[in-house]
Amino acid sequence: MTPLNDRQQRDLVRDRFTRTAEVFGSFAVQDRAREAERLAAMVTAGPNDSAVDLACGPGTLALRFARHVKWICGLDLTPAILVRARETARSEGIANLFFAFGDAQSLPFADNSLDIAVTSYSLHHIPHPERTIAEMARALKRGGRVGVIDIFVPEDPQAAEINNRIERHRDPSHTRTLAQSEFKKIFAASGLRIIATEIEEHPRMFDHWLHVAGWHRGDAAYNEARLLMESTIPNDAANFHPRYAAPDPAKPGEPPDIAMVNTSAFIAAEKI
Repeated sequence: MTPLNDRQQRDLVRDRFTRTAEVFGSFAVQDRAREAERLAAMVTAGPNDSAVDLACGPGTLALRFARHVKWICGLDLTPAILVRARETARSEGIANLFFAFGDAQSLPFADNSLDIAVTSYSLHHIPHPERTIAEMARALKRGGRVGVIDIFVPEDPQAAEINNRIERHRDPSHTRTLAQSEFKKIFAASGLRIIATEIEEHPRMFDHWLHVAGWHRGDAAYNEARLLMESTIPNDAANFHPRYAAPDPAKPGEPPDIAMVNTSAFIAAEKI
């Protein structure tokens, strides 16, 4: 696959998340609230802190962080998903949260102006994740905290390649998932000291995983992703831990769903 330039990648991300704004938004805000609270605790979010949630999507982190900080800005490239985020904030009566259109690789904040910068499940959509981490560090005051939640791939290059191939079949806006060792190098290069890392496994069903990305059985993207996932079942070649689920008695003759696992890293770091 020929790599896209930055503008093409931004357009692709905007298109994908415009198409899935409602279904993805509902999933992320509801199912990831606990993860957002966990990250808020890891970066010790407090009432005097000013913060930004990069590539905020439907407000996955920002809506929860607003309960802990003085104010927070949610920044995203996709107008449709920002509309949804604003509606949720308005319906919940959150007054210290605002949303803005912007690029996570070029933050509209002055140097040393923020206390906290966070992002969730965004770096694998960004062509140059090292730029985003560097921008987070630039905008932070000394002692400010960075918080990241994202999937990661095994250190083995072959397993990482298959993992990324499955992700790209599911979502064409996926660029590349990092390995844990790469996260460490990028944080260090940006002058950030990692203070806590936690790993969490998220059991998923393949059909729902594809549904959140906008695909259903019968779609070409669904079929391609499923075939590749099935090929990894015998030896767990991509580290998704896939296995066939029990057949659904309500759908006789249909192939069973696939139980799988998404593994995420929660990383908290401090600007030194």
